[in-house]
Amino acid sequence: MNNIEKLFLSAYDDCAAKILKHIYFRVNNKSVSEDLTSETFMKAWNYLREGNEVKNLKGFIYKIADNLVIDYYREKYRGEISLENVKETPDWNRAPSTVEDIDKESDLSLIKKYLNELPSDYKQILIHRFIDDLSIREIKEITGKSMTNIYVMIHRGLRMLRKKIK
Repeated sequence: MNNIEKLFLSAYDDCAAKILKHIYFRVNNKSVSEDLTSETFMKAWNYLREGNEVKNLKGFIYKIADNLVIDYYREKYRGEISLENVKETPDWNRAPSTVEDIDKESDLSLIKKYLNELPSDYKQILIHRFIDDLSIREIKEITGKSMTNIYVMIHRGLRMLRKKIK
């Protein structure tokens, strides 16, 4: 096995479930999210196999996934998904087992309710940071925004969410 294959397999093991959840959060359809996840990794594999270099493979994979979701909605002529209708616990997630986990789940459902009301740029940054658990540097790679801009958007987005929740 060469280095490209090892790198790709490592990224797949690390990111596949997270990418599936990331896509599912946006399309709210398990079979579509599975198809888009497969296509995401096929595109990444083909790009790497052609000899192209990627500095941040995880960020690159998220960028492919985001673009595929955008393409999916363009092809289907659908509007934005309502985050209020997202199923709370997809099949691939474990059920909460402690009081703390249950609190986190209820907090997440409350945030989902108001997240859809934010401007799309803020919503996307907050999803990457708190739902996808990406670092600021990874978000920078995906969005092309500066780290300072991302920090400011997170701060402002959270402030908008707090106002809506109160």
